Amino acid sequence: MIRKYKRTPGSRKYADVTTSTLEECLNAIRSGEMSQRQAADQFNISRWTIKRRLKNDLPIKPGLPSVFTSDEEIPFASHLDKVCDFGFPVDELVFRYIVKCHLEKQGRFANNVKRARAAIDDTVMTQYVDSSSDLTKDVPPDRIYNYDETCMSDDPGRSKIICRRGYKYPESVINSTKSTMIVMFCGNAAGLSIPPYIVYKAEHLWTTWVENGPMGTRYNRTSGNKIVFGDHLTSHLSLNVVKLCEENDIKFVCFPPNSSHLTQPLDIAYFRPLKAEWRDILTKWKHSEAGKRVASLPKDLFPMLLKTVLDEIQPNLSKNLKAGFKKAGVFP
Repeated sequence: MIRKYKRTPGSRKYADVTTSTLEECLNAIRSGEMSQRQAADQFNISRWTIKRRLKNDLPIKPGLPSVFTSDEEIPFASHLDKVCDFGFPVDELVFRYIVKCHLEKQGRFANNVKRARAAIDDTVMTQYVDSSSDLTKDVPPDRIYNYDETCMSDDPGRSKIICRRGYKYPESVINSTKSTMIVMFCGNAAGLSIPPYIVYKAEHLWTTWVENGPMGTRYNRTSGNKIVFGDHLTSHLSLNVVKLCEENDIKFVCFPPNSSHLTQPLDIAYFRPLKAEWRDILTKWKHSEAGKRVASLPKDLFPMLLKTVLDEIQPNLSKNLKAGFKKAGVFP
């Protein structure tokens, strides 16, 4: 709904006159040029309207009353403009508690889809689902695994802020870099996940980089039928991997090319809440005194923050994994 609605004169039975015409009518009466009746006839304005305007007896503004008056809103707007100019804009999370009614409708960012991904048709997906269903027919869910790697960025990402209208390039002062830590996650259709595998971009692995992380996490290293679903990437397969799969009776199933957004259980239901929680934890740390003193996230703190993220999503982890395998058509 528009904050200040400007009605077109003549669209309704009341207020069918412009402000300039009404002021001209009132000035003519105050100066003694004409009486109220003459002014009403000449300017085609109701005498009752003229009487109220002369007495300054204006009716209450129609519609739902606002929480704050116009005068009370001015300091809010002025403060928001100031902090935005200083490089510390107020984000949506903080602002919505003040004027929640203004933030009912949120903006959305569009995702770009490659033509190769958009070309995935029903035939390819049907063949894949039928094939995977045959493979998983007699395999229990705790032996059906899916793995995928993701980048945990040092940049907490964009957030909506409140700034002056027409402000083209708003900025928020917060330390961030383009550095990332690669983390491999793996989980099964029963809703259980195994400890992650973290890969740092560095020549050597420092001992402080492997402390305070999730229990059982591996750093910088790589009875019955088992099935592992993975990306269709040559970097994920080697002669040694194929040999180990044969020795341990593990069936390796690759997703159709360019279809991980539809067939990858971790992509479908696991990584989004993980990344959202990571951005929240990273933002809180960067706003802390320790985070303000450094330009990028130290690698020795990454395991601890990752453990905090995994602890936060732990209550819904099993449910998300099961939902991902079900949505991807793998199990059940």
